[in-house]
Amino acid sequence: MSHQLGRVVSVILQRYFGENVQKVGDDLFTYGSKPIALLVKSTGLSRIKVVESLRTLLKYDLAMFEPTPNEVIADYRLIPENVLLMIRYPRYLLQIKTKYGSEAEILIEELLQKACSTATVLLVSIAVKYKDDKEKNMTIVKLKDIFISLITAGYIQQASVAELKEGSEIPTLVPVATITPEIDVRAVIKIMNSGNLAESSDNVYWKVNYDRFHQDIRDEIMIKAITRRIDENAGELLRHMLQHMYLTSPAWAAESTLVPAVELREACLRAAADKPLLNQYFDQYLKVLEESGCGTVRADAGGRGYSVRGAGAARGCLLALLEGLVTERLGYKAARIFRIILDKKYIEEDDVQKNAMLPNKECKELSYKLLEEHFISLQPMRKTASAGGMNKAVYLFHINLHDVAHTVQDMCYKALGNVLRRASHERAAHARLLDKQRRVRSIVHGMRLRAEPQQNIDDVEETLTPSELAVLQGVEKRLKQLSAAELEIDKNLFILKWYFMYTH
Repeated sequence: MSHQLGRVVSVILQRYFGENVQKVGDDLFTYGSKPIALLVKSTGLSRIKVVESLRTLLKYDLAMFEPTPNEVIADYRLIPENVLLMIRYPRYLLQIKTKYGSEAEILIEELLQKACSTATVLLVSIAVKYKDDKEKNMTIVKLKDIFISLITAGYIQQASVAELKEGSEIPTLVPVATITPEIDVRAVIKIMNSGNLAESSDNVYWKVNYDRFHQDIRDEIMIKAITRRIDENAGELLRHMLQHMYLTSPAWAAESTLVPAVELREACLRAAADKPLLNQYFDQYLKVLEESGCGTVRADAGGRGYSVRGAGAARGCLLALLEGLVTERLGYKAARIFRIILDKKYIEEDDVQKNAMLPNKECKELSYKLLEEHFISLQPMRKTASAGGMNKAVYLFHINLHDVAHTVQDMCYKALGNVLRRASHERAAHARLLDKQRRVRSIVHGMRLRAEPQQNIDDVEETLTPSELAVLQGVEKRLKQLSAAELEIDKNLFILKWYFMYTH
């Protein structure tokens, strides 16, 4: 694992959990797995603080434990990939709000904050928190229906159960099948009224299913890519193909099973009645998807069935990402050279200049800049008639896509680390003002709920002076830009990880 990934993980742990968890996480990232005794020695923290930090990491599924060879002591290991998911939480909440509404968003947000929870504790916590908010009108019955809908859709799953194997003192977490729970609404209301959660007999814990959210993110990326490349009708057709894919194939299959064109036509007629062009030119859209969809769709020999190629879509999105990155860093002429080398696979330097139609000097400069940035590589090919050394070899430009993807991934980690550190600096530098603004907004919100006079509300708001408001406006603008950059980098990391799923 790279040094840049370690920087990002360290900043995220410090932002959400504080310095103690950061120290333990950094130590586990650096040294791999360790028992508690070694962590106490290397971090310099007390045993109680190390245990609390490990408990936090395990609770949020950011670390794992496994028995050592003697089956008595547990080794703890950090999971950096899960730490990175924490910056993706806003995207998850936006997804669920778009599909199921603000109540589902609140439910998922509460579950993300708790990491895992029983259904009773979760529903009571939300109902108590929003009991005075008349706009949201959070009732136990309504929350229960949304909770079951999210379980049925796969966004919430049952947490793993700890089992103790014979001869071992270290428990093992075993995944269990998610079954729709039977929630007694009367019992939940009784516990809420009493205010004593200890009365609950519910011992089934639930957590967010990240993989289900990632499937939605992938589908959205694919559909948007096809929509931009072709049009909205082609994007809608791909949406129906993805829905059929989930019925017959694993969600992350490199290529789905063939879906008959007749079934696709019927599905489009039923669901896409508002898109007459798609139904009128259905066969033509299928053909265009196959030929111009960047490898996303493949047809069988007779054209009677079509499959979705996840691996091909991942590769196409990666190529678009790389071309955009080369354009931003080195300009559109360098991106032209990059595309030529990618298309030709292996090409000599003189041929690059001829195909790119650029001056020789400029073409050489850009080619070697690409080489220096590790976007392209050199492949030596010895001449067949040569019996001498390497000075009689031909050097061909070549793109090793897997290596380039790793290079770009490291760039993304570095950029993400810089963005997170800058955001932390902005918050720390203006902590007093931000805290004052937060308190004023909280007071104003309470006053509006109590329907107090506008004059009183204005008096509270005026406690922030014009100079303070100007500073806060600049801080909020910078933090908003940094947040947008953070989400964009995370999207690029998602595409890279999606590509790595199908390559070795």
